[in-house]
Amino acid sequence: MKTESIVVFQESTVPYFCIKARHVARLRAAYPQAKVTWCRSERAFVRTLPKVQVAVTWAFRQEWFARAPLLRSILSSAAGRDFFPLTPPPQVKVRQGTFHGPLMAETVLGLMLAFNRGITEAYRCQLRGELWPRERLYGTMRLLRGSHAVIVGFGHIGATIGRLLKPFGVRVTGVRRTPQTHRPRWFDKADAQVTLERLDEVLPEADHLILVLPSDTGTDNLIDAARLARLPRHAVVYNVGRGNCVDESALAKALKTGAVRGACLDVFAQEPLTASSPLAKNLPGLVRLPHASAFAEEYMDRFIDEVIGWLDR
Repeated sequence: MKTESIVVFQESTVPYFCIKARHVARLRAAYPQAKVTWCRSERAFVRTLPKVQVAVTWAFRQEWFARAPLLRSILSSAAGRDFFPLTPPPQVKVRQGTFHGPLMAETVLGLMLAFNRGITEAYRCQLRGELWPRERLYGTMRLLRGSHAVIVGFGHIGATIGRLLKPFGVRVTGVRRTPQTHRPRWFDKADAQVTLERLDEVLPEADHLILVLPSDTGTDNLIDAARLARLPRHAVVYNVGRGNCVDESALAKALKTGAVRGACLDVFAQEPLTASSPLAKNLPGLVRLPHASAFAEEYMDRFIDEVIGWLDR
């Protein structure tokens, strides 16, 4: 790597997303010929931009390009391009993190196991003071093995989720906007990849509908009342992508009426979630997470691994 100057500004209200001294030390050890500047404030970061070639940062603003004539790369730990949409000058390459898959896949698997094996329902009963809620679990507990997961948004995160489900005997159908010419090596004969045009066709066969969609590709209300109605009544919806893809009022109604068995949601149309959301109520079968599916102590370690890989290439 011939880079002479790297600036690091990775501060967040979420401790998992903050860079630490050991991460900066790894960068300095990997590239002893480069000047690595660690900024703890936005003001210091912007002041450093005129002299840097690489910015390792959680987010960047369009107007900052005018302050950074030498900048060639922005390396962000954010998974989605929608987090800070940019139109970079031709000489600047923006890279988004691609390390989130294994972290988020464990969250989805955990939700699937907890929901389908009665753990979430047993905990609800415990909070209500019920000491032996066997009857509550009758008819609610299902096996993952032999079930069918439809994963909408079959990119690197969606595919990682699918791969993690295979040891549990889950059949996987990945739904993509564009056709894929090759099958993943971990696919079984029954697994499939289809384009978005066939979504309505596969929904009636889904035991699990897993959404891993971005918000910047025309995905608003993709899962609306009509598509929820195509799911079997025993199906569970999981969303770890972006909240805009679900008609939240329609989903709330489907949960109330039992049209779907449950929903495990990490993301919402408006975040943080407010009391005005139709999904803010204690609905049957609803499990909420506060956009936390990638939380892990190893988050920043995985990001720095990826940064070093990018810079080496």
